[in-house]
Amino acid sequence: MSRFTFINKYLKPYRVRFCLIIIAAVCYAVLALLASLVFSFIIDNIIQGLPIDNPFLQFLNHLLGGQEYIRDHLWIIALALIAIYAIHALLMYYRYDGQAVISEGMVKGIREDLYNHIQLMPFANQVRAKTGDLIQRCTSDVETVRRFFAGQCVEIIVIVASALSALLILYSINVSLAIVASISFPLIFVYSYVFFSKIQKQFLASDEMEAVMTSKIQETLSGVRVVKAFHREKYELDKFLDISGQYKNVTYKMIESLGWYWGMSYLICNLGILSVILFGIFAVQDGSLTVGNFTVFITYQSTVLFQLRQLGRILSDFGRLMVAIDRLKEIKEEPVEDLESGEKPDLDGDIIFNNVSFHYADDPNTEILKNIALTIKKGETLAIIGPTGSGKSSLVQLLDRLYEPSSGFISINGHNINTVAKGYLRRNIGIVLQEPFLFSKSIYDNLKIADPTLEFAAVEKATRIADVHDVITTFDQGYDTLVGEKGVTLSGGQKQRIAIARTLVNNSKILVFDDSLSAVDTETDVHIRHALKSLKGDATMIIITQRVLTAMDADMIVVIEDGVITEKGNHQELINNNGLYSRINAIQNAVKKETVNEY
Repeated sequence: MSRFTFINKYLKPYRVRFCLIIIAAVCYAVLALLASLVFSFIIDNIIQGLPIDNPFLQFLNHLLGGQEYIRDHLWIIALALIAIYAIHALLMYYRYDGQAVISEGMVKGIREDLYNHIQLMPFANQVRAKTGDLIQRCTSDVETVRRFFAGQCVEIIVIVASALSALLILYSINVSLAIVASISFPLIFVYSYVFFSKIQKQFLASDEMEAVMTSKIQETLSGVRVVKAFHREKYELDKFLDISGQYKNVTYKMIESLGWYWGMSYLICNLGILSVILFGIFAVQDGSLTVGNFTVFITYQSTVLFQLRQLGRILSDFGRLMVAIDRLKEIKEEPVEDLESGEKPDLDGDIIFNNVSFHYADDPNTEILKNIALTIKKGETLAIIGPTGSGKSSLVQLLDRLYEPSSGFISINGHNINTVAKGYLRRNIGIVLQEPFLFSKSIYDNLKIADPTLEFAAVEKATRIADVHDVITTFDQGYDTLVGEKGVTLSGGQKQRIAIARTLVNNSKILVFDDSLSAVDTETDVHIRHALKSLKGDATMIIITQRVLTAMDADMIVVIEDGVITEKGNHQELINNNGLYSRINAIQNAVKKETVNEY
């Protein structure tokens, strides 16, 4: 996708209005210059009675009734000027209103497309992406596009139209003085463009330091519990003061450079105006220039010069726009998942891993899972236990098609999941993760987030199974209690149990608990597992855990070491096997006895 294609996609609904705005901008620029011509007409042709040699002024004179008539009825000129300024004001309103509609409409479309695209990006791509960078692209880069189309884009047309119209009029009045006036035009433009091209690094440094400062604030607020617990307030304040000081220094340096620019460009502009005044005085004295036309030269010179020094910055910012578009295009060019295409069969059956192996795409030499052959019967509870990094969670990610196997395949009820629509598959697999994420909403809204139409009875049933109903009812607002960002107002165990309930309300045919009971105490763990037995005949359950206590009641227990299944059986069989499971059991029992003896 080219830059033009990217912009055209979002500008397309507004192309007619955009063209009308350009026409209005040109008329707006020309009208601003015509007012000065009318004043010269009053001075030279009405007051002094000089002959009219300008085609536009000849037309105006004829339209208004001739010089004598106008001289006797000066109010006509006043009305003409009022009409010019009124039309000018209407065109200005139409321009800025249209630019606002177009720019806001464009960025709305861009934001929505980006958000939707990021949501649909494959899990692997989202994991690799830097969250802060994605946020900055969706905010700062989109804002760059908005600013350009809200003002700078059409402003280029206005400046160019003003400059060309002014030069045509000035050369038609007095060629020699027009040459003097036009010398400073390219000078101020080149100076402006070169300056803003050079200062881009300072703009970038300021933006980057602002991002660092914002990240620091976000990090400190997210980790406020840790800061308080370790009494790190002063340390965090000192770090923030250091970053804030750096931001001030680089920003001040940028502002200082801008101060030099505006001062020097103001000097150049006024020197250009002064040169026109000096040469114009001599032209008036020798009779080659009228007083009215002299005022036109001064007015046009000051108007165009000060516009041109803005044009240099606008063209420099155009470079920033191109960078922003490239960064936004990179997101849009990332592949997305097709969630709807595929079969939607009945998935209420056995789950079979057929010699499944898996490695990450960027590390093909490191096998995470190796030839996993495993059958989980319908309605059965499977517990998976093993060391950290052994590949337990990878099994679940393959089952949910967050990743695809390197070899082998997985089937559910006889259907290869590679042929099943991903969205349909994931709706039938309920997963509770080790680190649950709760949205900044009420507990009730979090519980029914997958299905807003759920009745309270179904939600309450799930919270009772997850052993969290009684906890929720102790809160002042009960189920309407706001949990705060990421569920910060709840304890780890409370968040975990609410996440379990959130999964249970969907009545999924396959339930996966990915070490999700680790944050609850042993008594609650036992209570939840006993309650889950009520689902025994309806759902197939996979429990990934580090606790033997959690795994021991499962119909089958699988031990995974270094991506390979090393043990398989029920609790007693694995205890008798004297393998890793037996050793973990012995260690955990010893720790339990030691803890009991201490009390």
